[in-house]
Amino acid sequence: MSVSPPPLPASRLLAYGFSALPLSTLAVGMFIILPTVYAESAGIAMAQLALVVPLTRLWDVITDPLVGWLSDRTRTRFGRRRPWVLIAWLPLSASIYALYVPPPGIGAFYLLGWSMVFFTSGTMLFMPYTVWGAELSDSYHQRSRVFAYRHVFAALGTLLAATLAWMARDAGTDVVGAPALELIAWVGLAMLPVTLLVLFLKVPEPALPPPPAADRETRPGAWRRSVALLIANRPFRLVLVPYFLNGIANAFPATLFFFFVRHRLAEPGATGMLLSAYFLAAIVGTPIWLTLSRSLGKHRAWCIAMLLAAAAFAFVPLVGPGEIVAFLAIIVVAGLTLGADLAMPGAMLADVVDQDTLNGGRRRAGIFFALWAMVAKVALALAVGISFSILARTGFDAYSTTNSPEALLTLAILFGILPVGFKLVAAAVAWRYPITAERQQALQKAIAAGNIGAPKPAAPFDAPA
Repeated sequence: MSVSPPPLPASRLLAYGFSALPLSTLAVGMFIILPTVYAESAGIAMAQLALVVPLTRLWDVITDPLVGWLSDRTRTRFGRRRPWVLIAWLPLSASIYALYVPPPGIGAFYLLGWSMVFFTSGTMLFMPYTVWGAELSDSYHQRSRVFAYRHVFAALGTLLAATLAWMARDAGTDVVGAPALELIAWVGLAMLPVTLLVLFLKVPEPALPPPPAADRETRPGAWRRSVALLIANRPFRLVLVPYFLNGIANAFPATLFFFFVRHRLAEPGATGMLLSAYFLAAIVGTPIWLTLSRSLGKHRAWCIAMLLAAAAFAFVPLVGPGEIVAFLAIIVVAGLTLGADLAMPGAMLADVVDQDTLNGGRRRAGIFFALWAMVAKVALALAVGISFSILARTGFDAYSTTNSPEALLTLAILFGILPVGFKLVAAAVAWRYPITAERQQALQKAIAAGNIGAPKPAAPFDAPA
């Protein structure tokens, strides 16, 4: 009879999740407010944004795997992940100030250059921070708790950003613009070093055993075997593909939210209220998905959440000007599902790393979470590029208050209908994910017994569910 490990203390989970608060606050500025501000205030054309924004996101295709690979091999007396977070803090802060409080007369090249600094340093901080959480426990259900705590702080950070944006809105037009971006920068930058200090002092990095003597990663051609193991890891494919598809689905409404509320709903003053309702619903929904994952499994809980969100988004094109109550209902239902989107895939990927450890004899969480982060950013880049390009072709004008009915209908389809298709396909793929609580426990037993580094993946754990 197996004995479950003791639960992680709430104080440690709170200390870990705390850093997600300012990171999420600042992320709202970058991913939701900044494109609108640079289109409407800085005068950068939609067609230029459709090129610059995806290019900066795709830069992470290089930096994410590199940082993951290097952090897995980092060995210091302070840990593997902690030094990366510390080194990244200063350039990330500098880039946030440059982007959120820009001088007059900037153009597309200014946005491109500082965005490259932002995403490089952001990868150096956020990716090791995420892996740090994944390594806090070997327990199937405890990993869900870790990511749930981080998600709740991330939702609170987004609520804070929405509140700051509302406070700094234009009192006459209720438009959220450059002043909101600047206020978010100052508050986020003030909070970030405090939360990182709590992280460093209160959250230990788990001690890792030395690699086995027969470690194949030190032999000639080791990198080819490492890549082969990664590709052959069926659970990895069955979490990465739906995560990518669901990431695209979520990126469309995140990118177009301000445009939709301002131009389709024609209620810019409701922006703060709608964002607050969305993320309050996400906080309320998180314990529901945690409970459901205990009875059905992480992947099934996530699939149900994606199907529920798809059902809600299907009604978006029916929402017309002034119909705040109808849109609020959609936002609340979609928000309830966000907890599963943010907590379940990361916890599932931590279990996938166990499969890789059994197959290859090394803990390579860094490279797995780097690829995971890279996929999320590629998904966002594609959504921005596709949506901005299509809107530009329909003649949509971010400056105008009288866009054509065709342009506004296109905006509604991009915001609501496209996410439905991506979420349905993602749920169909994720339903086949094979690592349950029982299988993850068997993986841990095999690793503890030293049965690692097999020449090929362990078939019983890769078999279809």
